[in-house]
Amino acid sequence: MRYVTLICLALCALLTGCSALPYAHQIDKTVLMEVLGVDAGVGETVTVTAASGARSGDQDPLVLSAQAGTISAACADMGQRGEDFVFFGDVEQVLVGEEEARRGLEPLLGHMARDPELRLEAELWVVKGTEAAQLLLEAGEGESLPERLSAMSRNAELLGGPRPQMARGALTDLLENGATLLPALERREAEDGQGAQGEYVLEAAGYAVIRDGVLQGFTDQAAAFGADLLRGMGKGQVLELSGPDQGYTALKITGVKTTFRTVFEGETIVGLRVACALETQAVELSGTAARLGEEDRLALEEELSRLAGAAMEAAMDQFQSLRADAIHLLDRVALAVPWKQAAMEEQWWQAFPRLTLEVEVEATVARS
Repeated sequence: MRYVTLICLALCALLTGCSALPYAHQIDKTVLMEVLGVDAGVGETVTVTAASGARSGDQDPLVLSAQAGTISAACADMGQRGEDFVFFGDVEQVLVGEEEARRGLEPLLGHMARDPELRLEAELWVVKGTEAAQLLLEAGEGESLPERLSAMSRNAELLGGPRPQMARGALTDLLENGATLLPALERREAEDGQGAQGEYVLEAAGYAVIRDGVLQGFTDQAAAFGADLLRGMGKGQVLELSGPDQGYTALKITGVKTTFRTVFEGETIVGLRVACALETQAVELSGTAARLGEEDRLALEEELSRLAGAAMEAAMDQFQSLRADAIHLLDRVALAVPWKQAAMEEQWWQAFPRLTLEVEVEATVARS
């Protein structure tokens, strides 16, 4: 049933933009919402919270919230408040509270596919451990949540870390593969030196694993790193390792290449062999590690290989336990044996949770 629903949503996505243009409104009476939060409400209801970005003059960002049986009704309710016209066409970030994500993302994705204002290019985030509304309401107290989320999205692209996912991409993944990864956010108490404007900071918290449109769990930092390596991603990420004689070395990933080989028993796939070439550059040395000799460099390469291998195994263990091929592993593996693709597709979902994994990482550390 969920699969049929996702097909319908995909068809709606193809028709996005075909609706009549919204009514014209005076620009000085229009409030552009930039972030939307969706949470589980009382019973079967849903709570939708919307926050604007910076406004003209000295006006604080506008934050509105409404509860209804559907997202559409809640958004319509917010649009009827006050004299200003509330416009959702500028929403670039959509936050989903953990409880709502565990109920399912289909209502949200369906609303985004059909609504003439909301765009499927908006990025999706899952808020771990709290409601999305809490983050948006705090943003109304002076912090700019839209700017913070945009910065986190850019940093993920430039510096590695959990990758952003557009609603369109998530919908496509769920339709084609039944699973996807969404970046997770966590509200944590601020520590000295973090430059927080309040008592809390907003930080990336790995990935949310979505299967059949429903949140199954979260990766930790190591498994999130492993998921990126399995996909051949992670370039730009900075890793900090302790040297063999103490001190620290900061390594920047400059290249990742991951390949797969299948292991068959007869015509049945039973395992995977993963080879990952991980290239890094030492960008900063401290303490005794500042004198990075050849022996120390080789020791760092060995430690990096161990950490990367353990991260990929952790990611794969979690995906298998959740029965969620959230990284399109079937497509990647089939490239190695295209003549067996049809047979693999037929048995993949039964075999996937039981596949054995052999990981070999060749890490290199270059001096800057």
